[in-house]
Amino acid sequence: MANGKVYLVGAGPGHPELLTIKAARLLGDADVVVYDRLIQEEVLSLARPSAEKIYMGKPVGKHDSRQDEIHELLCAKAREGKRVVRLKGGDPFLFGRGGEEAEYLAEHGIEFEVIPGVSSALAAPLSAGIAVTHREASSCVTIATGHFALDKDPQMDWEALARLETLVFLMGVKNLKRISDKLIQNGRDPKTPAALIQTAYWHGEKVVTATLETIAEVAEKEGIEPPSTLVIGEVVKLREKLKDVSRELKRRHDEGSRFQPGPSPDQLLRLALGGLASEALGIALELNLFDRLETYLSPAELAKEFKFDSAALREFLEALCSMGLIEEKDGKYRNLDMTSRFLCSASEASLRPLFLQMALDMPGREPLERFLSHGYSGGPKPDGPLHQACESLASFCAPAVVEKLEMKDGCRVLHFGWGGAAFGRAVSSRWPRSRFKTITPSEGDSCGLMESASFLDGNGEWDAIVISGVSSSCRQEEFKRVLQAGARHVAPGGMVVVHDAFLRQGSLPPSEVVLCALGRRVGLGGCWPWSTGQAEAFFSSLGLVGFAFHQIGGGTSLAIARRPC
Repeated sequence: MANGKVYLVGAGPGHPELLTIKAARLLGDADVVVYDRLIQEEVLSLARPSAEKIYMGKPVGKHDSRQDEIHELLCAKAREGKRVVRLKGGDPFLFGRGGEEAEYLAEHGIEFEVIPGVSSALAAPLSAGIAVTHREASSCVTIATGHFALDKDPQMDWEALARLETLVFLMGVKNLKRISDKLIQNGRDPKTPAALIQTAYWHGEKVVTATLETIAEVAEKEGIEPPSTLVIGEVVKLREKLKDVSRELKRRHDEGSRFQPGPSPDQLLRLALGGLASEALGIALELNLFDRLETYLSPAELAKEFKFDSAALREFLEALCSMGLIEEKDGKYRNLDMTSRFLCSASEASLRPLFLQMALDMPGREPLERFLSHGYSGGPKPDGPLHQACESLASFCAPAVVEKLEMKDGCRVLHFGWGGAAFGRAVSSRWPRSRFKTITPSEGDSCGLMESASFLDGNGEWDAIVISGVSSSCRQEEFKRVLQAGARHVAPGGMVVVHDAFLRQGSLPPSEVVLCALGRRVGLGGCWPWSTGQAEAFFSSLGLVGFAFHQIGGGTSLAIARRPC
């Protein structure tokens, strides 16, 4: 068999419209996509549904841990005769280890090609309204990595860096204070303007400005997280003039092009809860319409199959188009790529049971009035659709949850809740020598499954106990007993992990999350959402420390705390 070919492709700063045309075309043609931690779902959705997608992101703080595996994987897939896209954030040759991968492929006789991408070193400042060069402020720009041990890196000439006009540091959040201190110690004015841009051109984009001596303090106060880009120099002052420039990056179907991704899972949550949009989505899911639209079909063809009026069905399909769920071309209709991933029942990433449950089973006026008059009474009412919805959401979120956990290979992980198979795959992929056990709530008496938290008895100590998606299956006092059991059975230094839709940070979460929680509460019971403050206080009462909170997606969040060593 002839070898295939590897394409080292730069994915740009994140938004799919900022890919090069060639990168988008190669994604659509690829047999295998090997991607990193910072690649967005909307970019991955441009690949064919049948393409093999392999996550090979490096855990934060363990930069070298998977590079040899990546080299071997690229060669192995190419030798199978496949077209392999190695998808890397930004530009593959700018702090992306693309040079090492190209060198390895060349040494092993594998054909490859490098496709440049827009680096966040330039895109992030641009997004914030900062021109890294300007005739009146800066005639040069220097790009450096912030991901290093500062006192042990002989390649960093801090005295020279301190003299340069504009500095851009990538991956520098963790070392932000040390970077600013080093520059000041080597002669840079502490009052030099500085800016930090988080997730440029994407959800959660955030910009903070300060001086070199205060930027670390301001970033910590504002909760800036990776990936973020640090800019230092007089050019930062330009932001005040340019920061309000509008953008026209499209996020949905336009003129029949499949380049635009469909809605994200969080956007679909809004559709599932929104009046006529909710009803339309529910009917489409009930008919398995998205499974049928993997190829272009006319309203007449579909009407004959479903025994509908053709004209009425055309209006219905046009409504789905307006919601960004499908696309139209020459009077025929087809899925958008994002729809294929999340709404088709056969897709590994399908969220169909969750959205169907939400779209069709939201409480009507009478249950809500009864709830307002009499409050919550009775226990949760488990049934098949609820279990399927919990399983669907937990499975979708499992890879993102596991990515947030920091453990060593050979770790022992106990999972209790929904999505056990997906969690098991994610754990074994990241830690091949791990020991993993899962217990699903449906294996026991669903109505009383939390009463004694006996699911942990006899299982010994674990490095991580992951409790996912079970708050809808029990009352708050029962759920507290589950956490108490977890705190007892986790090993010293181990972590208790809670992944659920019942956590919220600070102010109220988005309306779709609040309505989802209220609907489940009225119709099914379960826990009322906790704030992160309440969760941290309860973890602390159990003797756990190091509380951390993360937004995961799909209206869910993650709380982590450790048992002291």
